[in-house]
Amino acid sequence: MKKILALLMCFVTLCSCGGEVDSQRDRLVTMEKASVIPVSGEETSADVEVSHKLNYEVQKAIWISYIDLADMLTGKSCEEFRENFSQACDNALSIGCNTLYVHVRPFGDAIYDSTLYPASRYITGVAGEQGGFDPLEVMIQTAHDKGLSFHAWINPLRCENEECFQTYDSSFLLKKWYDEDNGYLESVEGDSHLWLDPAYDEVRQLIAEGAAELAENYDIDGLHFDDYFYPTTAEDFDAQCFAAQTEFDDLSQWRMNNISLMVGEIYSAVKGVDKDILVGVSPQGNMENNYEYMYADVKKWCSEEGYIDYICPQIYFGYENSVKPYEDTLQQWADICTSDITLVAGLGAYKIDSESEFSENIGIIGRQINDAVVSHNYAGAAVYGYGSLFGGSERGCQELKSIKSAFDKLDTSAK
Repeated sequence: MKKILALLMCFVTLCSCGGEVDSQRDRLVTMEKASVIPVSGEETSADVEVSHKLNYEVQKAIWISYIDLADMLTGKSCEEFRENFSQACDNALSIGCNTLYVHVRPFGDAIYDSTLYPASRYITGVAGEQGGFDPLEVMIQTAHDKGLSFHAWINPLRCENEECFQTYDSSFLLKKWYDEDNGYLESVEGDSHLWLDPAYDEVRQLIAEGAAELAENYDIDGLHFDDYFYPTTAEDFDAQCFAAQTEFDDLSQWRMNNISLMVGEIYSAVKGVDKDILVGVSPQGNMENNYEYMYADVKKWCSEEGYIDYICPQIYFGYENSVKPYEDTLQQWADICTSDITLVAGLGAYKIDSESEFSENIGIIGRQINDAVVSHNYAGAAVYGYGSLFGGSERGCQELKSIKSAFDKLDTSAK
């Protein structure tokens, strides 16, 4: 009964926000960058380079994770999934979103038809079993029909557990590497997942080819990946590989170089297929953690060409955070972005149910969106995640109106 009442409250809240969800197409923009498409029927200047991809000058994004997809997808028919994902798109539109970051490869698997990665267990419930339809085709078509940009979200290095690997077909490289135990796949203490080692050329090649496969076979608007880089700081994770190389004396610098090579190869693979597909990364919001634990050289990616188009740091901190207060942290990220790399502020909507500053301050996510317009290279905000806002909780419903109000302001307040 509580869940039914909460859902009814969500409906009332959404209705009070005003506007039709199908009006999203009217808010497309044109600018002098390759990532923008024109408003339908509107003339464009001859000196404006116009992209055929559905991307926006200011992103108003939401993450839809594999956990969210499982409820919509696992064991469902094509029509059931289409209806479920269509509702998710309508929910996103109701708070003013124009962009989706959707998990399509959470664990070295594929929530789509792939010749490189085994089918995700989140499709049918069985690892390696594809099912009777392609979920990614359904999602992209549904999103585009509603005017939503679709960024395919992958985790490059994190893979499934050993139980799933044992069911995979031997035609996949991941399965061969698992069977051969050649060091390309490693385990980490306290983690049931296996992890790819980015030090190997073959590993990075597979990841880059997987990105190219998505760009070639699907009408994605962006390729997005988050903060699962090196899973550990333990030296034994890749000790043999480090000992075999001669270029670096320092383990941290070597690992950082490996991750930058991987990011650059993903970027080149995607742009080699279609230069108009945006490539974005969502690292940890604590910038120092990226260097000390993840070996992610985010300053390099934000200052040099050939790595990313936008960065979306997970600034999941409140204004009162004693270590990383929101506004100071946001500015720290803005300061490292060049004019060519745009900044999307990643916001932790999930904290409204777990952290006092967020749970006790209704409208805090909307406030953070409003306060995120900090520099000339600002390109919007993204909220994590879908389930926290539309999972039926009363607190999630309370936050919806402020997010919509803030998102609606972005077109005129940014830049």
